[in-house]
Amino acid sequence: MGNLLKMDFLKLRKFKMFFVFLLVILAVTIALPILGKIFSNILLNIVENSGEGQAIAEAEMLVEEFNRPYALSNIFRAPMGGLSILWMLLFISGASFMYMDLANGYVKNIAGQIPSHGYLAVSKLVIINIHNIAMMLVGVIGSLIGYGVSRGLTADADIGAGIVEFLLKILLASALSAVLLFFTTGLGNKALGIVLGVFLGLGMMSLLYVPLNFALSRLLDKPDLNLSAYMPDQMVLMTQINVWAALIEGIVLTLVFLFLTMRFVNRRDVT
Repeated sequence: MGNLLKMDFLKLRKFKMFFVFLLVILAVTIALPILGKIFSNILLNIVENSGEGQAIAEAEMLVEEFNRPYALSNIFRAPMGGLSILWMLLFISGASFMYMDLANGYVKNIAGQIPSHGYLAVSKLVIINIHNIAMMLVGVIGSLIGYGVSRGLTADADIGAGIVEFLLKILLASALSAVLLFFTTGLGNKALGIVLGVFLGLGMMSLLYVPLNFALSRLLDKPDLNLSAYMPDQMVLMTQINVWAALIEGIVLTLVFLFLTMRFVNRRDVT
């Protein structure tokens, strides 16, 4: 198992998409707060020339907001700068890496050297978690640089809660990656894994939750029911999440889909 982990980690280090997306995440998270401040000043100059009092007041409030120090807790709560498209890149990169062995025929060479083919799934998920953590940390570093340069940072009282949410989002990313692992490695379908990665990253699964939420709210007589607030793909995009829901769903989904993937991989003929 140790050698398998070393082999997969070496593949990750040579995986070009991973490093390209790391640079994209770093660049975007640095640029986002800087551009926000620049555009707020441009907007203020434009509305000042228009002479509309209400518009000027709103633009001044926006500029004032971009001049206040940014809370560190918010950076940890939104490790991808609050952008769903960066989560999409994380899942696309992960799904592509998971399928790499099947695409290049490595599985046939590896399978005979390990006691159980299911170890392939375990190793992949461990390395994908390293992949996810690296991308999320780069997002945090980029935001720290961007907000530090543009408006300064402040260590607010919620920084502990922010770090807890960051760790929970690592767990949620692991759970969603386990789902992708099932489709890419378990079922051997890269296209479905990539499409699902796009849907999960962009939060598009909410389209399915709306009718389900409506049906459950009617059935349970709870008009204020919000199913999306408890879905793992939605929680990674939120800045305030339910700690227990994230913890339980993250662990359960990871274990269930890892188990399913191991079963499917063990049954597949790779010789």
